[in-house]
Amino acid sequence: MTAPTIPTRRATTHAAPRDWRTAALCRDNPDFWFPDGKTGRHLVQIKEAKQICRSCPVMQLCGQWAIDTRQEYGIFGGMDEDERRVLLRRIRRIEAPRSDRKWVRILRDRLPEYQGLVAQGLQARDIAKQMDTTVQTINSVRRALEQQDLVVSA
Repeated sequence: MTAPTIPTRRATTHAAPRDWRTAALCRDNPDFWFPDGKTGRHLVQIKEAKQICRSCPVMQLCGQWAIDTRQEYGIFGGMDEDERRVLLRRIRRIEAPRSDRKWVRILRDRLPEYQGLVAQGLQARDIAKQMDTTVQTINSVRRALEQQDLVVSA
């Protein structure tokens, strides 16, 4: 299966569309986002799909939808099914008694937004400003993700 080409410019708005899927880069070739395996050429396909996700204007909405609806297969929001499963386990583990902490709420409710800002190459202070929180909170989010090997690379 060949990778879809990354469009040079797609009409996007900063406001989320009513149905985010209409602005998704994956809408023209949905089969590409559901590799048949995790070895050989499928690993290349997964890597290419994630790369395209990082340039998608609705990556955060897609990732949040996949987490909220517990999508078991495919690439959504730059994450494959294994990464989403690990993330959901981590979220369930931290939702217990200390779930009122700011960094826990970001992991639980705003992770795709955080990942999108990291993917843009922003520093912790800029991410904190964008997310209206403190640098300490953002560093706690980063540490929690590192402990689970869920570091988002730019």
